[in-house]
Amino acid sequence: MQAEWTGHGLAVGPADRAAAEEGVRDVYLGAGRRPPEQVIWLGSPMAGSIGADIRAGRLPLVTRRAWRTLPEATGEAIIDRVPRDTAETDLIMLDPLPSDLGGLERDPRWTGPLGRLGREVAAAVGTGLRGAVGTAVDQVAATWQDGRMLPEVAALPRLGAFRPPMLGQPAQLDFLARCGVLEPDRHGRGLLRVGRAAGEWWPMRDSVVLTERPAELHHDAEGRLHHPSGPAVRYPDGWCLWAWHGVTMPREIVEDDVPVRRVLALRNSEQRRCAVELLAGRAGWRRVVGQAGWPRVGREEPDPGNPGQILSLWCVDELYDDHLHLLLMTNGTLERDGTRREFGELVPGWIRDPVQAAAWQIGLTARQYRETVRRT
Repeated sequence: MQAEWTGHGLAVGPADRAAAEEGVRDVYLGAGRRPPEQVIWLGSPMAGSIGADIRAGRLPLVTRRAWRTLPEATGEAIIDRVPRDTAETDLIMLDPLPSDLGGLERDPRWTGPLGRLGREVAAAVGTGLRGAVGTAVDQVAATWQDGRMLPEVAALPRLGAFRPPMLGQPAQLDFLARCGVLEPDRHGRGLLRVGRAAGEWWPMRDSVVLTERPAELHHDAEGRLHHPSGPAVRYPDGWCLWAWHGVTMPREIVEDDVPVRRVLALRNSEQRRCAVELLAGRAGWRRVVGQAGWPRVGREEPDPGNPGQILSLWCVDELYDDHLHLLLMTNGTLERDGTRREFGELVPGWIRDPVQAAAWQIGLTARQYRETVRRT
């Protein structure tokens, strides 16, 4: 069940529009509402967020930052597809689980499995896609400074805000249904159907904005968004996110050969760290250290655990918020092509001797490390 609903949350490929629209109809009817008169399909969560704000009458407050994340043709398509008649100012409720589960929430036979299932699905989908998408959408939203210029528009609710997505609840509802414990009502069945068929969506009073799922999605071994040379996630309308082991990055850092000083100018410390790792993987740590101009700490020393190789220590306070040093060393074994890989490891800033730094990494004193035969 966990794998199935994680798969739905990280699904790639065209949405099943017919199934999603049938699900939407059931959601509305199950909630005691008329089905939406207008069904608006857009190509990404960013487009959906903009579309929902337009439906709320907030088109003047959609920022240039938001428009610039999309190809020009996509922006024009949003304007063409989203009606700007009477402003919509409410979202319908989506909670798939009834407030009273007939005591199930207190029954240990179900509380444990439901809790684990919800947490596991939410964590996997949040890490693999939704967390980064939500942050990216909200980062380009209008600020209070923007709202001061158009107070009458700012007074309207922002329907395009990235709502805390339901990640684990549909899985829990499906689990209870398959166990024969709780039969979903029409509202719940509709939510399950939309969750299996489409991406993010915004259900409003008289209209609904639905979005496509990613066309491409890339992860590292730990399930985090990651691609070393291109978009980690790409949507059909051209909206993309770039990421390095779960940290979203500017496009040029991932795709272009940028100078180290450009990387060090990034305001976000986590992005700086990841960008330096990315550049070091391409060009080698020696080149990165040389271009950055970081001061060396102490002298270079022969590596006692790796005869013929050198250890060096560098001050990288500019790169990290903490006081840390970077130890440069060479792998103890040859790569398949006969070369040795140089790599960098962080050590506490109080360590000022490269041999002591290498020893600290493996839990030895400097004296013990000097007496080792060979490190692998």
